[in-house]
Amino acid sequence: MKFVTMKDMKTVLIAVLFSLVSVSSNAQMSPGVKFEKTVHDFGNIKEELGEVRAHFKFTNVSNHSIYITNVETSCGCTKPLYSKDSIKPGDTGRITAIYETRGKNGVFHKNLYIYFNSKDIYQSLEIQGYVIPEANLSKRPAAYSTTYSNLAFTSTIASFKDLLNTQTKSTVLKAYNYMGYPIRIYEVGPMPEFVKVDIGDSVIDVNDSLIITFTVDGSKVGTIGESYHRIPFLTDDPNSEMKFLHVFTHLNEDFSKLSSKELKKSPAMSFDFKGAIDFGSKTAGAKVSKTITITNTGKSELIIRTVDPSCSCITYKLAKTKLAPGESITMTITIDTVNQTLAEHTKYIKLYTNDPKQSEVSLKLKINITN
Repeated sequence: MKFVTMKDMKTVLIAVLFSLVSVSSNAQMSPGVKFEKTVHDFGNIKEELGEVRAHFKFTNVSNHSIYITNVETSCGCTKPLYSKDSIKPGDTGRITAIYETRGKNGVFHKNLYIYFNSKDIYQSLEIQGYVIPEANLSKRPAAYSTTYSNLAFTSTIASFKDLLNTQTKSTVLKAYNYMGYPIRIYEVGPMPEFVKVDIGDSVIDVNDSLIITFTVDGSKVGTIGESYHRIPFLTDDPNSEMKFLHVFTHLNEDFSKLSSKELKKSPAMSFDFKGAIDFGSKTAGAKVSKTITITNTGKSELIIRTVDPSCSCITYKLAKTKLAPGESITMTITIDTVNQTLAEHTKYIKLYTNDPKQSEVSLKLKINITN
């Protein structure tokens, strides 16, 4: 089902008004003057601007001098500026329409009626657009620290730290509407299969909040370790229809149901070094590698489920991800120093395994990048 957003409705309304005014303007087009345009569309404008201006340029195409005797407007919110000097045949003139935005919101279309000294010369003009109400941040509660267009959020990340692959957990984010009109959430998603989102009645009234509940099924996440997923929210906020919130998961394997006998027969991971892996001092732009050895000292198969470098500058080569009891493999870690600052760096590469005692191991990497 496709929802019609405020932006869609505004576009249709303005298009209809434009066509109607264009027909009217063309019917009233005077042969003595030629305007470059008869309609000016401001598009989206902010209330806090105070005023906006549209300029209409015209040419005297008659065979005698003309001047503007009067300009009437359809609303006191629109003020005209124009010169009363004579405009000779072939010369140009200009009319400026000033629209006051304070206290206005939503779609507007206003008319100006131009009268010249010659009774057979007359022209109507129009200005139109959409005024976005000024944000009232003073009414925003302190808890809503993150502004996102016309809404404020307690956070834009639904965080699921220490989530077990046997758990289903929920957390909430709150959205606050500090604008001068209600905002509706029309659609949520697409999203991963393991995420569910509940937005309640989906309407956030003026100076009110909405609770957005995120539920994650750890058994369906799949990847052990950390992951981010972006969830789109389609709203009728005229300033930014599409908003994105994020789901962060830190998934761990659940070993709580292993018996003491199973724990004794579990895999165990060990390394051929202690402390940090020191890459030494290297010239900027170089690639440098170190090779380490990983051994399964346990009594059942060791599985390296995920390898997660902390920087895109880190790559690795792993001979295999499953080690039989007593088996050893090598892992080559490479750091690319291109575009890295000249300084001493500390980086990490995480390993997630089925070793109950070391299911998450963070290897510390040190390198000094010089000229």
